[in-house]
Amino acid sequence: MTDPDENLQPADVIPKRWQCCHCGGTGVDSYSDTCQHCEGLGFC
Repeated sequence: MTDPDENLQPADVIPKRWQCCHCGGTGVDSYSDTCQHCEGLGFC
């Protein structure tokens, strides 16, 4: 006999991401340096 927990599938969790308001989603600032706010990811 199996546990009921073994038959459960994990739920898909979609992360909420917003475009970085400091670099506009590019990941770099106006000096071509990595954006310090989003660490170069382009989203917050």
